[in-house]
Amino acid sequence: MLNKAVINLSAIRENALAVKRLLPEKTKFCAVVKADAYGHGAEKVSAALYNTVDSFAVALPEEGVALRRSGIDKDVLVLTRAQYGDVETAARFGLTLTAAEFDDLALFNAVGEKTGAAIKTHIKFNTGMNRQGFSDLSEISAALKFCAGKKGVKIEGLYSHYARPENDVARKKATNLFLLAKRLVKGYNKNATCHISASGGTLKGEFFDMVRIGILLYGYKPYKTDDITVRPAMKIFAPVICERTLAAGEAALYGDCRAKKKTHFSLVRYGYADGLPRKSVRGVFNNRCMDVTAYERGGVLAEETFGDGCCGLFCRSDSESCKDNRGAENGGIKLFNVLPDADVLAGRYGTISYEILTKAAVRAEKIYTD
Repeated sequence: MLNKAVINLSAIRENALAVKRLLPEKTKFCAVVKADAYGHGAEKVSAALYNTVDSFAVALPEEGVALRRSGIDKDVLVLTRAQYGDVETAARFGLTLTAAEFDDLALFNAVGEKTGAAIKTHIKFNTGMNRQGFSDLSEISAALKFCAGKKGVKIEGLYSHYARPENDVARKKATNLFLLAKRLVKGYNKNATCHISASGGTLKGEFFDMVRIGILLYGYKPYKTDDITVRPAMKIFAPVICERTLAAGEAALYGDCRAKKKTHFSLVRYGYADGLPRKSVRGVFNNRCMDVTAYERGGVLAEETFGDGCCGLFCRSDSESCKDNRGAENGGIKLFNVLPDADVLAGRYGTISYEILTKAAVRAEKIYTD
């Protein structure tokens, strides 16, 4: 039996609507569904959001192709710089590519003229992230002049990305740079879509023509704020394979930790190969194995994760009931919620909710509720 990732599509739609209530009427909503929708399943999430958002964003052309094949016909922006073979794929499937350097536009135009389908393009402008994009306004001006009259490339937008949206000084500096680039691009195409904000910038009121929303869709915030309420959409359940008790001084699994007193733990079939980090944290006894984790029973983490009321979904027959929300009687399967809250786990592992979400369901069957 695979682990079970239970994903609430209604929660994702409600989170999207909570974001929409913050937006001016004319600001478009781009749903970021890269990395398999942050682990939630890009095709299913996109279908659930189809009537709520205006477009979608992915990281790879292959992700965009998967959306097209699943029936998504709205604009799909590929956020990372395209490689040579990607451009013909984009033309074939009507994807919008990122132009991060002048050479990209020359390539797009050549392929577009060859295929007879102009490559839709958003210019990426570097406003301080220093990850990819044109870094100088003169470069953008030269790019626009190059594209004028070209039939193989069509500039439909301009975008950037805040490196520190929560920092007012850094955000304002980036915004001022972006406004200068926006003026140039709007002069070339007055209908160009200009966007700089992901979830963090959106919560700071930086809207422009469109916002790109990722983490908020899935129920988490990029930083602490009371400006919006969202709820997590995914929980992950793994089977308990046995329960053990250690005497004081005994050890279990890999690592140097020994029980300081009589310790009860559940061995759960979820290891670092399933996605969560290996190292021991509060509530986990010793280091996680590749396929197994020892969760202390009665510990802080165990109290948070046992019994979500969902384990009844996985009983072996409809007539079998869950016992105390912790497992099923009469041959049912006892399950453990390994993902109660990605922010809580991120805090324990010294990372961010984004990393937890994108990895935690690696070996899990996705089950959708609505």
